[in-house]
Amino acid sequence: MSLAGRLAQHGAAHTTISRSSTRPGPRRTSSDRGFEHEALEVEVARGGTRADVVAADLAGLELPSAPALLRALHSLARLPSEGLDPRCPAVMFDLETTGLMGQPGAMVCVAGAAWHVSPGRIRVEQWSLGRVGAEADMLAHLDQVLRPRVGSRCAMVTFNGASFDLPLLRRRLVRHGIYRPTDDPYRVPHVDLLVPARRLWRDRGPDCRLGTLEEHHLRLHRQGDVSGAEVVELLWRWLEEPDASSAEDLARVQRHNRIDVLSLAALAHTMHERLGDPVDTVERLRAARHHDRLERSARALELLEPLLHALARGAARGCGSALVVEAGLLAAEIDRREGRPDRAARRWARVCRAVPGHPVAHDGLAKHLEHRARQPAAALAVAAASQTPCERRLTRLRSKAAGDVIPPVAQVVDAWADPRV
Repeated sequence: MSLAGRLAQHGAAHTTISRSSTRPGPRRTSSDRGFEHEALEVEVARGGTRADVVAADLAGLELPSAPALLRALHSLARLPSEGLDPRCPAVMFDLETTGLMGQPGAMVCVAGAAWHVSPGRIRVEQWSLGRVGAEADMLAHLDQVLRPRVGSRCAMVTFNGASFDLPLLRRRLVRHGIYRPTDDPYRVPHVDLLVPARRLWRDRGPDCRLGTLEEHHLRLHRQGDVSGAEVVELLWRWLEEPDASSAEDLARVQRHNRIDVLSLAALAHTMHERLGDPVDTVERLRAARHHDRLERSARALELLEPLLHALARGAARGCGSALVVEAGLLAAEIDRREGRPDRAARRWARVCRAVPGHPVAHDGLAKHLEHRARQPAAALAVAAASQTPCERRLTRLRSKAAGDVIPPVAQVVDAWADPRV
């Protein structure tokens, strides 16, 4: 059955499907080539006029336009300074294989790729292996299609692709002599969505698998989908005995792969929105840490502002919540790193007031008082009050503060934590 027929069978009655007359190869590859290459195009959702996308599972899936995907990718990863192409910022890519990385016989059996052909339209192309001996021809054709598209201004978007999809693709391309072992044909900007997904949502659900994130954050519930373990079994069944029954197995894997590549775009857009407008305090703090890792300190501090306000004005001594304290420490580290030592010291002092004895905050404030403010007696008071005081620092400060009156630690902390300072 053709791709269009399988889509109709899975409920895509309103899906917009088109096939380009310039697409390489026929709609359904003949058996002498040993692989099938098919393509379709889908409309990007635009409010209430959006049509269903590809299959019944995707009827409610919001797909970003090309400009929206561009904004999302720049918020998710550090990308080239010249920026991505706003007309086609990325190729979403996913492989289905007959084994895990490094396992004997791990071949590429189904590969899917999707990219924008206009701001509101996405093209999906898929390659499916018909017999074991045709993997080289299939990968050569895939490479012929993808290589001209990706580059310095068109990223590749994957889920766990840094550890699996791209290394395996390169290994198989080299194995079949399409590239030399010294070549790195897909050394292009790469956004592996697993990385920001873990930063935002680790421990906030059963796991960070793509299917789990789809259910929790995209409200996408795959009907009759196959698991990763089932994919391997179904693909081997197809390759070993390609009959009507195993062809249905292959169709299930193909459908799984098409959902994968399209949901990557939707997931990227959703993560971008949550990084900009977190739903709760935990997500706000994690979004700030994400931006700080990408050297976007101003954005990180902007996200932390509500928590920093609570730390400065609302946290009584001994009553600081763990998340507010984490926000204060992160902001202090950002200020220290960017050459604002007095501001960092005020943040450490506020943490010391909220959680007396906090080792990190007492250590940071004591260092500032000793080396920058030149107040060894005050530094000694703060350092000695830490839950884990450094004996070497205490010995040094006692020597520096010899003869000075050691002020109460609460007095020092309150003076620096005062919001008016």
